[in-house]
Amino acid sequence: MGFLYIAVFAGFLYLAPAILLCKKVAKKTTAKMGWAFAFGLIGLPIALLVIGGVIEAQGAAG
Repeated sequence: MGFLYIAVFAGFLYLAPAILLCKKVAKKTTAKMGWAFAFGLIGLPIALLVIGGVIEAQGAAG
């Protein structure tokens, strides 16, 4: 359970500056570029973590 708290805290430390950076990019350029940064900085790592978790779960089950 302690690992979960560490993971949530680390996720917050990563997401807070990433969200601020995406908002700054959107203000300086276009909203489309802000969404592109958001996908690259937030969406892609989450997708990779989910895919990795599914692969690990399948390996542990089989």
